[in-house]
Amino acid sequence: MKAYLTGIFLLFFIFSSSRGSSLLSQADSLFQLRDVNFDVEQLLADTTHINHAITIYHEVLENPSDEQQQSEAMWKLLQAFYFKGQFGTADKQRKREIYTHGIMIGEKYAEKLPESVQVYSWLGILWARWAEVYGVFAAARKGVANKVKYYGEKSLEMDPNYLDAGAYRLLGMLHFSVPRIPLILTWPSKKLALEYLEKANDIAPDNLYNKMYLAEVLHDDKQYDRAETLLHDIINTQGIVHDLAIDSFIKQQAREFLARHY
Repeated sequence: MKAYLTGIFLLFFIFSSSRGSSLLSQADSLFQLRDVNFDVEQLLADTTHINHAITIYHEVLENPSDEQQQSEAMWKLLQAFYFKGQFGTADKQRKREIYTHGIMIGEKYAEKLPESVQVYSWLGILWARWAEVYGVFAAARKGVANKVKYYGEKSLEMDPNYLDAGAYRLLGMLHFSVPRIPLILTWPSKKLALEYLEKANDIAPDNLYNKMYLAEVLHDDKQYDRAETLLHDIINTQGIVHDLAIDSFIKQQAREFLARHY
């Protein structure tokens, strides 16, 4: 009888694991379609596929076969929320709602997955985007900057190379964009911002975000020629580096920055 029950349990585990893997593959395939019908002029994506992917990732997250499957579903879900918030709508309030939804789910599971650089990195990114649409100064007063800093530093400790030096990039822009607030926020440093973004660009010089953010900080540091070179490099990049949406977004940022400052 014991052997019979063990056999049933084993079959159930295999079935659950197989089903979870199948669902993850299905969601991944849907996420790969995120650029279908993407409007390059408006920088807006059709959210049909991404919404379906989010539903499936969430299903696997809540019914995983093991911690590894749960961790994979979690970070991919956060990544999908990032894309939906960034490109699924132009409305700031709607963006904030999307990021908030992703953050709430992510923070619910983050403590259960303390070794996942992917989860911590994407949580930091979502908080940073949330602050961007809420208003950096107001968000800093609410303590959001400290949250981004926490997730960025944790990610940096775990793997500085993940997401093409994503932790250096996140921390660099955090130090650059967040204002010092006496008695509330005293750690932001333009010097550290430049150091972090130089490191990010050294590690992954082909990453368009690394180039764009470094160009902004270099310009602020009065290194105008280096900044201009990076901006032109972004605009003249051939082919797809990240995906159609991200590449189009960063190239537009580079063109607008050049138009404002050069």
